[in-house]
Amino acid sequence: MRKYLQELVTEISHYLEILLSLILTIAMIFFAISLVANLPGFLISDVNNNHLFENILGRALTLAVGVELIKMLSKPSPGTVIEVLLFALTRQMIVDHPKMFDFLLGIIAVAILFAIRRYLFVKFDESTSIMIRGSQTLKMTKMIAHVSIDGPKEEKLRDYMTKRLQEEDHSISVGAVLNLGSFALRIDKMRGGLITRVEVIRDL
Repeated sequence: MRKYLQELVTEISHYLEILLSLILTIAMIFFAISLVANLPGFLISDVNNNHLFENILGRALTLAVGVELIKMLSKPSPGTVIEVLLFALTRQMIVDHPKMFDFLLGIIAVAILFAIRRYLFVKFDESTSIMIRGSQTLKMTKMIAHVSIDGPKEEKLRDYMTKRLQEEDHSISVGAVLNLGSFALRIDKMRGGLITRVEVIRDL
C-alpha cells in the first residue's frame, strides 16, 4: 500500500509539473506580447537611450529565463537545469550592474557551469528520453514519442516489447533494452510480471 501511494504521488507530481509549465507558457506568451506592444512607446519616450535599452534587455532576458524554466519543468534534465542557471546569471550580470567583486564571482560561476555542462553532462545532451505507460498502444506511442515502430497499431507497447525481447532471447526484467536503430525501448518498471512503464530513448 505504501509503495502504491509513493508511486501515485510521484505520478501526480509529474502532471503538476506539466500543468505548471503550461501556466508559465501562457504567462510568457502574454509577457512577450506586452513587450512587443510596448516597443512603440519605448521608441517615442524621452527616457535616456541607455536606460531604455537596459529596460528592454532586462525584460527580454527575463522572458528567456522563463522559457528555459518551462523547458526544465516540462522536460527535466541536467542540461536544462544548467541552461536556466546560465540565463539567470547572465541576466543578473548584464542588467543589475553588480559591483566588480560580484561581477567576478558571476564570471567564475558561469565558467563553472560551462565546465559542468561540457565535462559532466555531455552524455545527457546526446540523447533524449520519454516515459510511456506499458498499456499504451503502438499508435499512441508513435504519436507521443515521435518514433516509428513496426507492428499492429492497437498492439500494446508492453506486449510488443515482451514479444521482441523473447525473439532476441533477452530476459524480461527492469532495465532490459530493445534496440531499434535510431531509438531504443527500455523497461523502466514492472508489476506482477507485466511491463507497466517503458522509457523511449531517442537520438542514439
